[in-house]
Amino acid sequence: MSQSATNQFTIWHEALLKFLRKLITLGNIWALKLSRGRWGNTFLGAPVLLLTTIGRKSGKPRTKPLFYLEREGKYILVASNAGTSSDPAWLLNLKANPQVTIEVQGERRNMQAHVATDEEKAELWPHLIDMFPAWQMMEERSVRTFKVVVLEPLDS
Repeated sequence: MSQSATNQFTIWHEALLKFLRKLITLGNIWALKLSRGRWGNTFLGAPVLLLTTIGRKSGKPRTKPLFYLEREGKYILVASNAGTSSDPAWLLNLKANPQVTIEVQGERRNMQAHVATDEEKAELWPHLIDMFPAWQMMEERSVRTFKVVVLEPLDS
C-alpha cells in the first residue's frame, strides 16, 4: 500500500502512464508477432510474453505484452498496471475466464491462471523484485496492492 499521499501518482501521472503504456504495448505486440517472438521478447531487462485473455464483456481475445518470471514450469505475472489506481483489464478478464494463452519466444501455450494467495505472493515477490525492482516503487506509490498471477500449463 502507499506510504504517504504525497508520493502517490497524480491524475496527470496516471494519464501519462496510460498513454505511454498504450504506445509501448502496440509496438511490443507488433514486434513480437512480426518476428515470431525474436524481437521484443525483453524490455528494460525483463523477459516479455504475450498474454491472451478473453474479454469478460466482449468475449473477444485481448492480447497484452507482460513481464514474466518462469519458475518450475509456471509463469508468474504482476498486475501492476504501471502503478495506476485500477487493476489491469487483463486481470479482470482472466478472473472471469482463467483459461488463457501465452506466447513465449514465438511458442504458444494454453495455461490456467489463478491469483496468488497472500502466502504465494510473499514467496514470489522477492524473486519478482529481483527481476524488476521498479515494481516495489510502483506498489509503494500506488493506492492498491498489486496482485500476482500464476499461470500453470493446461493438461494436454
